[in-house]
Amino acid sequence: MTKNSSTLFFGANVIVGDGSDPVEGTALLVKNGLIVGSGSVSNLAVPDDVERVDLTGSTIMPTIVNPHIHAGYLKGASTEAVNFSRENILDHLRRFVYYGVSVVQSLGTDRDDIELTIRNEQRSGALNDPELALLFSASRGIAAPTPGQENGGAFFAPDAILEAATPEQGREHVRLLVEKNPDVIKFWVDDRNGTKVKMTPDVYAAIIDEAHLLGKKVIAHIYELDDAKGVVRAGVDGTAHMVRAPGPDEELLALMTANDSFVFTSMSIQKMMVDGDGWLDDAALAETVDAATRQSFKAMIGQASPEIATMMTSGYRVLEAGLLQYHNAGVRVLLSGDTGVISQFPGFAEHRELEAMVLAGMPAADAIVSATLLPAQMLGLDDRGSLEVGKRADFIVLEANPLDDISNTKRIADVYIAGSKIDRGALRAGFQEEHHV
Repeated sequence: MTKNSSTLFFGANVIVGDGSDPVEGTALLVKNGLIVGSGSVSNLAVPDDVERVDLTGSTIMPTIVNPHIHAGYLKGASTEAVNFSRENILDHLRRFVYYGVSVVQSLGTDRDDIELTIRNEQRSGALNDPELALLFSASRGIAAPTPGQENGGAFFAPDAILEAATPEQGREHVRLLVEKNPDVIKFWVDDRNGTKVKMTPDVYAAIIDEAHLLGKKVIAHIYELDDAKGVVRAGVDGTAHMVRAPGPDEELLALMTANDSFVFTSMSIQKMMVDGDGWLDDAALAETVDAATRQSFKAMIGQASPEIATMMTSGYRVLEAGLLQYHNAGVRVLLSGDTGVISQFPGFAEHRELEAMVLAGMPAADAIVSATLLPAQMLGLDDRGSLEVGKRADFIVLEANPLDDISNTKRIADVYIAGSKIDRGALRAGFQEEHHV
């Protein structure tokens, strides 16, 4: 799309992304990357020289926004610090766009400010590439130290995580981080099944308070019910995971709604073994992930003992029930892929997450809002997340309606960023050449 040019996309079934009913056979008039008109063609002031794109029979939905990834660590079947590089982060950002994920936020595992450098280049226009998802970053997160061992932060990046044993250390880390202007502050409250020291309430309360004093939102990694209550009472903006067994209770849900705290879903990362290995044969996944990598995960799943499989399935059922409890209580539920870890393949994981949410009982229309508009709003992106006049024309063209079957979000015909079509064929060829898919 050239400057000052207009494009009319017509004939599609449009899912706006705000929870409203889809509009059949509608049109979007796009100019300079923004939606300037929406409705029936006869009611739009369409320029004579407009480019017309016939999308009859297709469904359009906004591109996905995932506020919980870990960029740069996954390569092939390994999630390791040795994989972390600018090149690998950029590769991930391309994979996101390939699958219609236009914005991502990496939570707390940056190294050498590489994520922040990419983010700054994107915001300044020095890195103006529509084939790269827009990157947000928390820089380095904070965890409690475990003397003589690695801390209980991300298993693949404990050395990249700052350690705070006292409230003042927590405040000092926040102040140092804010000098680099991260998009959010992230901390971990987790004893990793009793093997690590867990951050204490006085420390995380200081982190939250200092971050808020300096104008930053705070996200907490938690798994346990009491920890979730503690961080919400301390004023955390959101939790990076839903509570595991026994799941959320009425007190937590009341605390979260009263404090307007959000929760990230982070379901599909727990689902790898629950589904068996058939999902690794998905044709949409094979477009970007080579057979050897997929076979490695199949072997991993096959080697799991029946006891482990039963335990993981039981734990996953708690997450499914919990999702509906959060949603029905009115807590803001945001899609979270925890992408870039283990088998959470960039771009594909977000569609697995959507499926998990709907299979748990969340209405498909609500799940789409949780994957588009709500995370965009949380990130402060008022210009995207839904297909409304005045917003960016970032959308996915689907071959079938995801409101009929949520797995249809993977049936991608095209992806448009700011009204321009992404060359998915060229991206796919690059992925396949790189990995010999």
